[in-house]
Formats: sequence, structure tokens, C-alpha cells
Amino acid sequence: MSNEGSGDDGSECQSLRSSAHDSAYGSDTSCPSRHLTSVVGSSRSRTGVRLCCPQAGLFQCSLTGLMFLMEGQGEVLYRTVQWDQGLLNATGRSPAGPLFTIDCPQGSVCQLHLPHCEILSGEGHEVLSVAHVTGGSVELVPPLRVTDSHVVVDVTDLSLWGLVRWFLPSLTIKGQVLLFLQQLSPMYTILNVMVLPSNVPLSEPPLSGCREKQEGTTYLRVSSDCRLAKGDRYSLTCHLEETPRVQPKFVLLDWNYGPNYHPTFQVFLRPVTQEAELSLLEGKLEGVEVWSGLVPLTGAAVTGATTSEGPSERSQGERAEQQLKAVRSEFVKRVSVPVLNSLLDELRQHGVITQEEEESVKAIAERAERARHVIDAVLNKGAEACRMMTLFLLEQDSYMSKKLGLR
Repeated sequence: MSNEGSGDDGSECQSLRSSAHDSAYGSDTSCPSRHLTSVVGSSRSRTGVRLCCPQAGLFQCSLTGLMFLMEGQGEVLYRTVQWDQGLLNATGRSPAGPLFTIDCPQGSVCQLHLPHCEILSGEGHEVLSVAHVTGGSVELVPPLRVTDSHVVVDVTDLSLWGLVRWFLPSLTIKGQVLLFLQQLSPMYTILNVMVLPSNVPLSEPPLSGCREKQEGTTYLRVSSDCRLAKGDRYSLTCHLEETPRVQPKFVLLDWNYGPNYHPTFQVFLRPVTQEAELSLLEGKLEGVEVWSGLVPLTGAAVTGATTSEGPSERSQGERAEQQLKAVRSEFVKRVSVPVLNSLLDELRQHGVITQEEEESVKAIAERAERARHVIDAVLNKGAEACRMMTLFLLEQDSYMSKKLGLR
């Protein structure tokens, strides 16, 4: 991997963490904390990581979990690449982790510690081996040892290294559930749910590309740990008053080690949904719960306008307030009784108006007068209430909203 086309390091390199690691070698503290620098090339296909090791010792990458035993000073360059399943088929193995292309110009790396996701017990230690891919062939290297988190192997040269396993139908692994919220329009919000092995490196987009490839989304940081079994049937449920659509209804899990990732499930939500409780079930809908979480859904990124560049909720509310003031008269003329009733229900359900206010408006017989009371009540409550009302109108009557110029 090279730094060609990356330009000035100050603009293209992001300073990250690394640490000398003593878990495999007692309390050795001869390797102090150093900095890990992520190198972003001229195209995403050249994305990778550079680890600068100023001395001999054991260093761990905080992005991937990879550990390198260094004989001396050196710079390690690495990134994930696609497994060639055709090469693996002849060995009777399948991927058990990402495949890394690794280089060290100084030749200082003498040992690799590759992170695994196995729950080891009994025969589990015999399942894993290390694949060294060179020149269109695969060499299976027996591990030096297997810890609860890593597989250790001595190396004399680098190139492509990754973990493989024998297939065991009953083998359970450590997994992770990742959530990405995507607001496609004011009326259309999708929660993308990815179910992956725990040793898929996702903590920063430059390496794996998973978070980076989920363009136009907001990554929701929640507790993600779970246990998964390959080939088992899994489903996702979303606990809301109005049950949202979830697709697909179930999946038979197979492990994906990238570098391209896609949602395992998608949940279609109303844009005004503030939070949702999700459950991942093993088996059918009445199956065993393997993961659950209460998920906050505020702050979704809008496609084409990321959260860092797009308008804030405050500016959206101020714009909605200005729009409602400008179209007040037309709203009173055009809005129908069914839309008014639905609008009242939504405003009440989401706390924009009180129960007393809702009952007071519904007691008004004349449609236009009722419409005046609704829009005036919302305008009096400020920008956020106006933003909510605009969202409800777009959902309840898109034709009228378009005529009024609401967006």
C-alpha cells in the first residue's frame, strides 16, 4: 500500500491511537503508547492503515485488533482485501476473519496476533488455522497458540494473512449488531441493521469501509455484543405502537468479512419516531432473543446532506415556522376534516399539543375555524412544533403539502 496521491499529511492523515500490549507477555511495559496514522489515498481502493513502531515490542492496532510483534523499529502498512473463495475451497476451510494484506519495508514483523470471534471450548481450539496467501496459492500454518481473543503465528514474510476454520454446524461465535439511520426524505426513514462477526473491524471507516459505505446515514452507537450461530435462522422485531415493516422477515446467517457490507435487516420507520426497541431473535418470531436494545432515533442524516453539512434540526424548525406563517390562510382554506383529525392525533401523540387542546379543537364544528385553531396553536409553540407539524402534513396529505410549498 502506498501513500501516492494522498497529498499533504495534515489534510489526508488522521491521528489515532495505538498501544503497546502486554496481555500475551505478562506485564512487559517496554513498548510505550504510540500513534497510529490512517493513510487515505487518492481513491478508496487504496485505503489502509499505517502503524509506526519506534522500537521492538508488541503493538496493537485499535482499529482492527491486529497485534504485531516487532524485532525492531519499523512501519507496518495494512488493509483488508477480498477472500478468494476458490482458493479456500480446495483446503476445506472457510474464512474466520478478514484477509489482511500486510507489508513492513524494514522486515521487522516476526509474529502476528490475528483477532478471532470464536467462543472456544474443547474442540474449538482445533477449528482455527492461519492462511498465508501468496502467488495464487494458500498455505495453512498451524497457530503457535490460540488465546481467548487472538490466534498467534510466527511469520518470516508478509503478504496476505487471515484466519480460516473448519466448518462446524454447531459452532457459535461472538457477534455484533450495528445500526445506521437513514432519512431519505421527510416522509421516509430507514434503520439499516447489520449483523456481523465481532472481529469485523468497524471502529473507523478508512480500514473496512463499512461505515463509510453507508452513505447518507447516521451511525447509532449502541451496545452491540451478541452470540450467533452460522446457518441458523434469525429475525428482527421492532417494538412500537404501530408495528413498522421489517425486511426480510428472516435470514440464514452466513459470515461476511468484506470489504463490502450490506444491511442484514431494514426497518421502515415514520420520521417522527423518537426511539425504538429492537430484538434479534434466533428462530422464528417466537424464537430465543440473542440481542436487544433501546435505540434513540434522533439526528438522522439526510441523503445528499450529511449531518455535518446539512441543516440542523433548529434551522429546519425555523424554516418550517416561516413556511407555516406564510401559508396559514391557504392551509385554512384547503385542509380537509379527515386530515385535520389525523393531524390532531399525531400532534397529541407526540406531545406537541395537550389532551385538553386536542379536545377543545375537536369540539369546534366548523372546519375552517378548527383549522385556524390548529395552526395557531402550533405556531404559538415555536419552531420545533412547526417542524413536527410539517412532517405530519407531508405524510398525511402530500398533494396539499406540495401545493402549499411545504418541504
